[in-house]
Amino acid sequence: MVALLLPMAWSTTAAQDATPVADAWTVIEAEPPTLIGKPSGDQTLHLAGPVGDLGSLDPAFARDLTAAFFARQVFSGLTAFDAEMNAVPALAEKIEISPDGTVYRFTLREGATFHDGRAVTADDVVASFARALNPDTAGGDITALGGPTFLSDIVGSDELMRGETDVLSGATVIDDRTVELTLKAPRSTFLMKLAGAPAVIVDTTQTSDPDWWRTPNGTGPFWVTEWAPEDHLTMTKFEGYLPSPAYLDTVEFRLGPMAGNPFNLYQSNQIDMTDLPGSWLTRVQDDPELANQLLTAPMLSTSYIAFRDDVAPMDDPAVRKAVALAFPREQLAEVSYAGLARPAYGLLPPGLLERTWEVTGNEYDLEAAKAALASSTYAQSGEPIPPIQVFGAGPWVAEVLRETVGEDLGLEFEVIDADWPTLIDRLGKQDLPAFELLWQADYPDPESFLWSLFGSDSPDNYSGYSNPEFDALLEEARNTLDPDARAAIYDEAHQLLIDDGVVLTIVHDVRYSMHKPWVKGVEMTPLGLLDLSSIWIER
Repeated sequence: MVALLLPMAWSTTAAQDATPVADAWTVIEAEPPTLIGKPSGDQTLHLAGPVGDLGSLDPAFARDLTAAFFARQVFSGLTAFDAEMNAVPALAEKIEISPDGTVYRFTLREGATFHDGRAVTADDVVASFARALNPDTAGGDITALGGPTFLSDIVGSDELMRGETDVLSGATVIDDRTVELTLKAPRSTFLMKLAGAPAVIVDTTQTSDPDWWRTPNGTGPFWVTEWAPEDHLTMTKFEGYLPSPAYLDTVEFRLGPMAGNPFNLYQSNQIDMTDLPGSWLTRVQDDPELANQLLTAPMLSTSYIAFRDDVAPMDDPAVRKAVALAFPREQLAEVSYAGLARPAYGLLPPGLLERTWEVTGNEYDLEAAKAALASSTYAQSGEPIPPIQVFGAGPWVAEVLRETVGEDLGLEFEVIDADWPTLIDRLGKQDLPAFELLWQADYPDPESFLWSLFGSDSPDNYSGYSNPEFDALLEEARNTLDPDARAAIYDEAHQLLIDDGVVLTIVHDVRYSMHKPWVKGVEMTPLGLLDLSSIWIER
């Protein structure tokens, strides 16, 4: 990317950052839609979807980027992210926040309906949230649900997630168009979380059918009109979508084998947009015509390897320290990533809260790594160091770790390649000694990394890490609405996590994508391409 290593800044809504005024409710009202598109010609967008199984369109199970993307096209929530990463009203037309920041009152848009024309009501909101938190939705397996990550701030969510009740006590219907949500404590990120895919509004009158999601009665800008697994998925514009219908009439996704080799499909004009493999970047940049079709966007994402600190040999802090110091992330970024990604010294990518995030103590230093290993309990006792197992879906960085750190320090790494469904299932069960993963933020705040991945009470804490001091800092930050004060707390928590040596950060990702000259209105955000409703065709 041209400015690929320059930090980018993303703002948050005034309501998220403002300190409540005593006795005054904060009010956020939806802005009128800005229609800038000038569509002309056939308004059909052709895309390549997953080569593997697309899986379910049920947003309650949206735990990865692909599932979340498709859910956002078919369903809508109370809030959504705009192009600047503000959480703004979506199905809600007005949001009121109590002076103490614990009560949120949402007024639904007048005229908001499901795809079949039935009005969206406050009862639908409460039922959708309760369903997304109820383990019965996943046959009793709460780890299969995405809802706990986004909705667990609401009073009563813990009891619901434990299966003690079917009622979300903190969600109250005031009238058909008004719902009130009471939080356990003030949360600076709550409106951002409500923009997540598992927090969208579904028609729970149809969810008793196990296959309801194949023809869902959604709330989003598009509805599913045809779905042939392993071949194609067709979405059509929902004319009644609020705040305004999409420009596109139709979106055609190739699926399965039909979606293979997407860049070749792009070059032959069979699809209109695609991600660009890094191996093709130089060729594209050297071609003036193709270069004009290239879109570059630093992502709020980090590749990393996490270690359980209760499994040998990584239960020894000295071994973890040695591995961190001997890891040549700069060389890896330059050689393996061809200089197209930025070495990640910490977990937090630049731009969160309009800041860069500095950490110390894990810069490459092979001599210091050897000294740390010499101080380990293994070296002191003369016992052999057992192998370090690392799991992943194509964990090639773990293989680099084996060839570099393993050889330099005399450590044995066992790299286990698992298919994605198996890996995500085992991640949820927290039974992997170490794993390699790319994590992209669900919302633009440090909480989406620090708490989501390493908070003791987070459903996405796949490594089982638990540090009371770290948790206390996260809780303090979550209750702090002032962004500068919150950033200072996150800085302290971030450094503590790095000092504990449970995460080996690799790179912060950059996304390269191609779109044809006739494709307009593409809003590639630091969270990826979230919404197709802003896109139009202009021929």
